[in-house]
Amino acid sequence: MPPSSPERPFPLWWLVLATTATQAFASMSTMSPSTVAPALGASLDLPTSLIGYLVTMIYAGAIATSLIGGAVVRRLGACRASQLALALCATGILLVAGGWLPALALGAFVMGLGYGFTNPAASHLLSRFATGPRINLIFSIKQTGVPWGGMLAGLLIPSAALAVGWQGGISLVAVFCLTLLLLLQISRRHWDDDRDPGVRLFTSPLAAIALVWRSKGLRLISLAAMTLSFSQLCFTTFLVTLLVEELSYTLVAAGLVLSLSQVVSVAARLVWGWMADRLGDSLKVLKLLILILILSAATVPLLAPDWPTAAIYLVFMLIGATAVGWNGVYMAAVARLAPAGQIGAATGGSLVLTFAGVLGGPAAFAASTGLTGGYAASYILIVLAGLAGLACIVMAQKHLRAQPGTGAAA
Repeated sequence: MPPSSPERPFPLWWLVLATTATQAFASMSTMSPSTVAPALGASLDLPTSLIGYLVTMIYAGAIATSLIGGAVVRRLGACRASQLALALCATGILLVAGGWLPALALGAFVMGLGYGFTNPAASHLLSRFATGPRINLIFSIKQTGVPWGGMLAGLLIPSAALAVGWQGGISLVAVFCLTLLLLLQISRRHWDDDRDPGVRLFTSPLAAIALVWRSKGLRLISLAAMTLSFSQLCFTTFLVTLLVEELSYTLVAAGLVLSLSQVVSVAARLVWGWMADRLGDSLKVLKLLILILILSAATVPLLAPDWPTAAIYLVFMLIGATAVGWNGVYMAAVARLAPAGQIGAATGGSLVLTFAGVLGGPAAFAASTGLTGGYAASYILIVLAGLAGLACIVMAQKHLRAQPGTGAAA
C-alpha cells in the first residue's frame, strides 16, 4: 500500500457511499433470482433447486472477470470499471427476466461478469483515498453493500413479484444499476486520473492467482474466504426455499427473514471491522466469527415448524452475522498484505479462489438435498466448510507470526 493517500477531490463519505452502493446493486442483481425461486421454478415447470445452478453460472462469470480485474482497473480506471460492472449486472438481470431457460443461464453469467469487477475497483479506490488506522472499518462499511443488496432484494422483489410478476419484480434492479452508473460519472475524471491506457488486459490471466499463491499469508486467507463464500451463498441462495418448503413460511414471510438476516449482517460487518481495528488483528476476528457460524449452522437440521418463531429467527440471524458478515475484514486483510501497487491484482486473484467456493457451493448444496433429505439437513456442509476455514485461519496466524514486522495482524 502507498505510504500516504493522494488528495481527495471528493469527500470520503461520497467515495464510501459510491463504492458501497455499487456493491449493493451488484449484489442485489445476483441475489434477485433466489428471492423469487419458487415463482421462477413454477413458471418454467422446473424444481426450485435449479437456482443453485444459476448461482454457479453467476460466479463462473465472476471468476472470469476477477482474473483480469486488476488490469481492467489500471487500464480503464476504477470508476469506469465500476460503471462497467453496473452495466453488465443490468444486462444480466434483464436477460434473466426474459423467462427463457437459455437466457436465464446467459443472464446469470453476464451478472457474474459484472460482479467480478466490483471488489478490485473498490479496493483500488479505497486504498488510494482512504488509508489510515480505520481501514478495516472503512472496508467493512463498503462491504455492507452485499447485505444491503440482499436486504433490498428480500424486501422489494417478492412483494413486487406478487404485484407485477417475478420478471417485473427483478427488472427493478436494472433501473437501480443504470441510475447509479450515471451518477458515478460525476467523479470519474478525478478518481480515474491514475489510469494507464497502455496496460494490457490479457498478458497472463493467471498472474493474479500466481501473485496470491506465492504469498502463504494471502493464500491461506483466500482459502478460508473460499469456505466462507461457500457458506454465504448456500445460506442466501436457499434460505427462502428452506423456509417455504420445510418450515411452512409464505414467500413474503420468508423474504422478510432473508432481509432481516441481511440487516443483521450489515451491523455485524461494522462490529467485526471495529473489532479488527481495535485488536489490530483481522485473523482473530475471522476465527471468532467462523466459530459462531459453525455452532449456529449445526442447529439448522434440528429446526421444525413447531419451533418458536423467535428461536428460528435467532438461528438465521446468527448465520447472517457470520456467513454474510466476514467480507470487509477479509478484504482489508488482503489489501494490507498485497504488494505495493498491486492491490487490485491481489484482490482479483484472491477473489478467484474465493469465488471457487461459490462456483460449486450452491450446486453441491442443491445436489446434496437428495442425499440428506432436505435443505435444512444439508447445512452439515456449511459446518464442514467452517471447520476447514477455521483450520486455514489458524495456519495463517502461525505463518504471519513468524514473519518479521507482520505478527498476526493481517
